[in-house]
Amino acid sequence: MVSTGDIIGLVLVYTYVAVVIAVATLSKKRFPGTGYRKVIHILVGNIVFLWWVFDSRYIMAFLAALPFVVLLLLVTPKSPVRRLNNSFLQMASADGHGYGLVYYAISWTLLALFLFDDRLVASIAIVAMSYGDGVGGLIGKKYGRKKLWKEKSYVGTSAVACGTFLATLAVIGFYTFLSGYLPDLNVHAFTLMGAVGVAAIVGVFVAGVELVSPGEYDNLIVPFMTVALVLTMQWLLLGGVP
Repeated sequence: MVSTGDIIGLVLVYTYVAVVIAVATLSKKRFPGTGYRKVIHILVGNIVFLWWVFDSRYIMAFLAALPFVVLLLLVTPKSPVRRLNNSFLQMASADGHGYGLVYYAISWTLLALFLFDDRLVASIAIVAMSYGDGVGGLIGKKYGRKKLWKEKSYVGTSAVACGTFLATLAVIGFYTFLSGYLPDLNVHAFTLMGAVGVAAIVGVFVAGVELVSPGEYDNLIVPFMTVALVLTMQWLLLGGVP
């Protein structure tokens, strides 16, 4: 049975995605040089601040996330559905690795399904992928002249670490705040120093993972490696308590 929270969550997610696409479309028209694929990549990550509303993992995974996997598969450069070719999403999908956004949506779906009861961990993984990788890509492409590893630059990798650190800190702060009002979220309330320490470790780790990950698959590798790291820290430092 679909709860009121699930209905509100679905409305919020689809409305927000529509706004993101509108913003990205506007940025493409007004600022042609903008990496609007990365704009989508980054902004969609903000759904982590909305998905606490959902009551069911299945509604979140199969109605709020999975449909985007199907849609993005249809707009990849090799899509057989001709009428979707040259659409905004098709151009965004082609503006980089062809299946990158598909893998992005797959990560969302799997994290919503399997880590719904630990949404803080899942949210950290999502912002590592969206803000860390996204900000690193934007800044690295514009300013990263000196290469660190293959096509990855010192500036871009540093931006991944900083973007992940700040986004992780924001997520921990947000869910720590929510835990005072919604104990059913099962979130460990971090101290300020604890939050900064975890965010710093995650930032450095994600920068390293993104540095050596094949670009086509980083939207799968980064979030799930981040999950492994955070769950390990949780087990070691908190005795397995979320």
